[in-house]
Amino acid sequence: MKKIYIMGDVHTVSAFRLSGVEGVVAPPDHAEATLDEIVGKADAGIIMLTSDLALNLQERITEINLNVPETVVIEIPGIDDTKGLGRSVMSYVSEALGISL
Repeated sequence: MKKIYIMGDVHTVSAFRLSGVEGVVAPPDHAEATLDEIVGKADAGIIMLTSDLALNLQERITEINLNVPETVVIEIPGIDDTKGLGRSVMSYVSEALGISL
């Protein structure tokens, strides 16, 4: 069974862990290596990445989304990010997958 992973700051990751989502706290300078580590897991289905980490990884995210069919990487706002707070996580997942949930 595929899992959802969250990657970001300690507050965002902790909030998602409360709902059962596996998470990894990653500093920006280790974000690409951490993302690659999660993508390498056989059970990685959706990887949610906070905007601050995704900022410098746009090319890598696109590459994963185009070439790794079993995994989707989506960008979400972090818990301290005021931009995008009006949207639910499900709306970000729907947008990334191109379907209506």
